[in-house]
Amino acid sequence: MGERPVRYSISPSFAKRGLEKLYPDSQITELIPMTTGFASTIFAFKKDGVALILRMPPTITSSLVREAELMNALFREGIPVPQVFEYDPTYQNCLGHPFMIEERLEGKNLYEAIENLNKTSTDNLLRDVAKTLHRVHRVDATNLNIKKFTTLQSLIDSGLSNLKRFATLSHMKNFEDIESWVQKNRPSETTYNKAFVHNDFHPLNIMVNGESLSGIIDWVDAMVGEAQVDVALFSLLVEAAGYPELAKTFVAEYQQVSKLSLEEIDFYVTVLAIQKFLQIPLQEKQMEETGQVEKAEFLSSRLSILEKNFIKIIKENTNLSLCGFQP
Repeated sequence: MGERPVRYSISPSFAKRGLEKLYPDSQITELIPMTTGFASTIFAFKKDGVALILRMPPTITSSLVREAELMNALFREGIPVPQVFEYDPTYQNCLGHPFMIEERLEGKNLYEAIENLNKTSTDNLLRDVAKTLHRVHRVDATNLNIKKFTTLQSLIDSGLSNLKRFATLSHMKNFEDIESWVQKNRPSETTYNKAFVHNDFHPLNIMVNGESLSGIIDWVDAMVGEAQVDVALFSLLVEAAGYPELAKTFVAEYQQVSKLSLEEIDFYVTVLAIQKFLQIPLQEKQMEETGQVEKAEFLSSRLSILEKNFIKIIKENTNLSLCGFQP
């Protein structure tokens, strides 16, 4: 397998040396570590003045190839995603580490962008995001190399299994109450809006240039599943970040363009709130342990308000005792 995996966090000097070997006839400048990207080490850089992104996963993973091929397929379909220029899932390359090099989208993430927009511009942006998400959901996934849940039962069972795993890692008490609520309230099979979904659709993965959507990033978890999950996660994280009215606006815009009833969205919002409440502290701990200090600080600065609002949403939708949610 070659060289040993490089432990987080990969240093800028290591990355730059590799890029200079990969592009010996080009000038590599402005190499800057990014503070987001919870699964990979990410750098922004310029190659002969062209803005690019270098992503380096912690180790060899088949998901890198799958995501690169998926993104290029979506790019050809006209979905606003970064174009992938180079990738190698092995250590046998100029960088000495698995990597992906992609187009750097202009602008800021949606959280940062809406801070400088008025209500009209924000509403227009959310309408554009909703329309784009609906386009994503209509992508023909027949020939895409992604996980495909053929039934809603299998999708929810998989989600419940993930909740159990996070609850175990968090030493959570009374998880049986949550499992009982999920089983009692799970939507029927006839409600399944089976579609190609991003599966991590939230403001940090949506790039905005000025007042316009410039693209959607981080497609590693894309699959065939329930369309409402994408809508629910975006709504949840926008509301939990302190923008409940914007969450409602987005849901209404998506409902209008998709013509879906979204009657089961509260169920998906609740399950995702439980998952994120358990998962985010684990992510923060993992970042600290693996040297991703800036990323851990970024998440920590938002953790308090997110946890508070996750608990609020869970209590409002389930009537479960708060003690059941203490990890």
